[in-house]
Order: sequence, then structure tokens, then C-alpha cells
Amino acid sequence: MLLADDLPLARIRTAWGTWGLMAACLLGFVFQLAPDSPVENALALWPKDLLADPKDPQQWLRLAGYMFLHGGWLHLGGNLLVLFVFGDNVEDALGHWRFLLLYLLAGVAGGAAHSLLAADPETPLVGASGAIAGVMAAYLLLYPRAKLFVLAFARLPVLLPASWFVAAWFGTNLLEAAMGGHGGEHDVAWWAHIGGFVFGLALVLPLRQEGVALFQPALASPSPRLGWLRRVSFDFAPEVKTGEAHESHGFGMMDGRLAALGKAVLFVVLLFFSAWF
Repeated sequence: MLLADDLPLARIRTAWGTWGLMAACLLGFVFQLAPDSPVENALALWPKDLLADPKDPQQWLRLAGYMFLHGGWLHLGGNLLVLFVFGDNVEDALGHWRFLLLYLLAGVAGGAAHSLLAADPETPLVGASGAIAGVMAAYLLLYPRAKLFVLAFARLPVLLPASWFVAAWFGTNLLEAAMGGHGGEHDVAWWAHIGGFVFGLALVLPLRQEGVALFQPALASPSPRLGWLRRVSFDFAPEVKTGEAHESHGFGMMDGRLAALGKAVLFVVLLFFSAWF
């Protein structure tokens, strides 16, 4: 269970885009709960209808609207928590409007991928996880060595590099999709996650602001919000060396990038092997 990260905001004072998206998701769910509400019927994405008539404006409305609906309080709460942790720093790197564009386009890509590849096209799709997967992909490319506070097995407090967590999450999605997992009312839309994630990887390159580097090193002085959490957690994230956070070129930066990518690839490989043992 993901709870927090250690990155402060550097370019913006408030992540208005992230907070606005969280409010929109909450508002959409409240409208769903209203008696005889037409919201879900109007905005939930039906893969069979999209594939039958992809030029229909109503289907494009559903592709944009399904990501603001959810299947229950746990579904909503989990998505909002992940968006809260990852969204503000990605918005900080991209700017408010470019962040919103990445979020919406990743959500559309996730819905399209689910419609094309899901095993059950008769079941409607709701949820922001495809869009949030795009945000996670952007975070991975921007801040792979940021420290994440996670409750492993919902009990054990640990600090992990972002590259480990995101790679493990994406590897799990790939495994489930490859083994026949499918989206539905009571299932996870694995292909929506994968589609949104891949699109997020592609979008962060052109959308990041000028001067924002990829594969940024860990902070020498993490945000105070992880202060007491660091004292009670098992820390699996390597400490930054003196001066490392200020490197901007040379072998030091290249080594950091290769290490982050290597750990991410290793985690995905281990996850694939774990499916067979």
C-alpha cells in the first residue's frame, strides 16, 4: 500500500491540477450515488459500442468521462491516494496544463487499449487507473530514485526507490494481462493500465518543461514529510552520496540512470519468474 513520497515541489506552489482531478473524481462518484443517476449510463465506457462505431461522438465522450467514475469507495480511495502521491511532482515538472493533458490522453489511451484487448467487451469500464498509470510512468522517468513510503503486505513499513515500486506494479499488470486477466465490474482492467502507462512514457518526453531533466537523482535532503516515517521504516532506498544530487553531467549522472533502469528491469524479470514458482 503506497502512502507517501519524499519529493517537495520545486516549480509550483500548489498542484492545482492534481487537486482538481481528485475533486472531479470525487464529484463524479457522488453523482453516481445519487438515486436514479444517469451519470454512469452516460459516461461508462462500453468496449463493444466503441469498437462498433469509433466515430460516434458519444463514444468519445465516454472515453473522456469513464475515468471520472468508479466502482466503489475502495476503488475511488485507492486511485486518489496514488494520484495524490505521484501527481503533484509530475505536475511540478510539466506545469498545470501539460499535466492535465498527459492525464487525459493517458486515460483515453487506457480506455482504447482495454476496448481492443479486454476479454469481455460486454462489461463497462470505469475508473481513473489508466490515466493515473500514465502519471506513474512520467514519475518513473523523472524521479526513479525518489523514496516511496509503502506498507508492504499492508503491515510492514518500508522505504523503496520509486523505480522498484513502479516496475513491480507494471510487471504485475503485464503478468496478469498475459495470463488472461480481464477487466470488468469486479475485475481489474489490466490493459487499461498498460495502455495508459505506455502512453505516459511517450508523453513525458515532449511535455516536460524546459530544464527539467529525466532520471533525476535522489535528494540529499528529503522532504520533512518523511521525517518520522524514516525512523520507523525498513529503508531499502540507497542514500545519496555527498554532491551526487548536484551532478548534471558526466559518468555520475549516467551511472545513476543505468542503475535506476537496471533495477526496474530486474524487478520486472523477477516478477515474470515468480509467476512460475
